[in-house]
Amino acid sequence: MPEVTIFLPDLKIGGAERAVVNLLRNWPTVEPNGLIPKLVLRRSTGELRDQIPNWIEVVSLNLPSSGLYSAIATPWKLALMMRHRRPSVIIAFHTATFAWIVLASRLGSPKTKILVSVNSPPSRVFGAKHRRLLFASMCTLTDFFLAATQGIAEEIHSLFGIPAKRIAVLPPSVDSNAIIANRSMPVNHPAFTESHVPVIIASGRLTRTKRYDILLQAASVLSARIKFNLVILGEGPLRSELEQLASKLGIADRTFFLGSVSNPWPYISKASLLVLSSDYEGFGLVLIEAMVCGVPVVSTRAPYGPESIISNEVNGLLVPIRDPEALADGMLRLLVDQELRQRCIEGGLERASEFRVQRIMRSLSLVLEEITRDNP
Repeated sequence: MPEVTIFLPDLKIGGAERAVVNLLRNWPTVEPNGLIPKLVLRRSTGELRDQIPNWIEVVSLNLPSSGLYSAIATPWKLALMMRHRRPSVIIAFHTATFAWIVLASRLGSPKTKILVSVNSPPSRVFGAKHRRLLFASMCTLTDFFLAATQGIAEEIHSLFGIPAKRIAVLPPSVDSNAIIANRSMPVNHPAFTESHVPVIIASGRLTRTKRYDILLQAASVLSARIKFNLVILGEGPLRSELEQLASKLGIADRTFFLGSVSNPWPYISKASLLVLSSDYEGFGLVLIEAMVCGVPVVSTRAPYGPESIISNEVNGLLVPIRDPEALADGMLRLLVDQELRQRCIEGGLERASEFRVQRIMRSLSLVLEEITRDNP
């Protein structure tokens, strides 16, 4: 039976990883084009590992998570695996590591079709000249691109000259049924114990591009106007720095860093609103997840995801990037303006339905059918 190989470095919590898990949990067991999925990981670790269905084969390359040896050995071991299995298609869901896929496929299985899911703006990820040249050279060896948003698709076309017929817009999906089934689970944390105190929540890796420093500055501005608790889900290299900033801004007593959680939906569903403060955002899956939970959202106008999801004041709020005052104003409006709040909740539920995993799975199936038509 023909295979489609999906490659990820690991299954730590992240937008791409959650999108892959959603697809695999909803992959039709009788696929129209006969493609059977197989998941290949550089290292079989991460909080989402247990969420992969038992019927899907998971292969680990058993390599370190980083370092020179891992960078060299990953495409080599992947090529050996592909030479043995000869998959019809291989999909890279991490843009920054797709060069490994291209090298491995061309070394091990030249007839395998290569798909790359581009979930961040290439102009940001490959900003340096040498990285952009590498991306451009690998693009010529790639058969098809899946862009998370129209803005990313336009960048792929304009920056690297990829014909439009080799690009499809395929946003990440949400498993609404899984979210609904898990969102009512209890949360035992003091930030949620006072029903009269609203909880503002953010979720994502604690990295520079997520601009949690802007969120903390906005929370400091907001603290002079209203009482609230701020909950941040996620782990990353900036945790200590951000904790120190919260203390410096005088909001440490109402700011809670909870680290990574495999099931964030009970926390999100019990919050009063969700905030995304990024400088740029390939998509912003957490916005859709919050909408499914019936929680209103406010986001920066980060290229390109939020504006492809949110219609301002219809299903959420959009504010300028790097503007703590504007972000604080947006949060306050969603906390105190009940008419706006209800409109954004209802609009969010309607918008989220457009990203149901079953719908995205059908779109992916059509792409796979198209590119494998002449390559059975």
